[in-house]
Amino acid sequence: MKKVMALLLTVLMVCSLVACGGSKQGNNDFTWTRVGTYEDGNENYLMVAASEDEAYPGWSVMLMVGDEMHGWFIQQEGETLHGNLTSEYEEGADDFIVTLSEEGEDGLQVVVEGGETYHFKPMDIPEATIIVHVNTEGIGAIEYAEGEEAPEFDPEHPYQSAQINLAEPATYTFVATAYEEGWKFVKWTKDGADYSTDAQITLELAESADYVAVFAYEGE
Repeated sequence: MKKVMALLLTVLMVCSLVACGGSKQGNNDFTWTRVGTYEDGNENYLMVAASEDEAYPGWSVMLMVGDEMHGWFIQQEGETLHGNLTSEYEEGADDFIVTLSEEGEDGLQVVVEGGETYHFKPMDIPEATIIVHVNTEGIGAIEYAEGEEAPEFDPEHPYQSAQINLAEPATYTFVATAYEEGWKFVKWTKDGADYSTDAQITLELAESADYVAVFAYEGE
């Protein structure tokens, strides 16, 4: 579930650069129309959107396979989208070249050069009526997961913020972690008011709210 939430958060951030509707890209008569969020039944996810950023023409494609995420802007070539999903900012990273083509009435096929082939169907994302923001103040990180079990902290990819979109109430557990020397967790706030001094809290998310994990520097 956390992977899905991370994907949805990524979609929200990317939509500041792209338009989520289809448009004609390329120098032929074929119009690419398959955009949105897709899944393959094996917890792999795909997001495709048309770019409206002049600096990055073409299509924004993000592919989540296992624990890896690949995403960048690629171009239409004939009736496919083809290109390298390794960002120009990922210095030293290996190329991740993909070809996307339409499959069936509404699906997409993704062929990874030198790798696997994936088959995606549109993902049914219910409209969110509960939107919960989780942020940090000071130097620290948060982890979250659905349910009452404590999520595992990932020191290589710590979260400073997150957005959880829900169509119905659900139970989540948040954990605040100070991971730099001299910093200490102080409290959680909810909508600006003090909420808890426990680093781990389990919540029934039934309404939109803003939670902040507050950290303070106490020296070495």
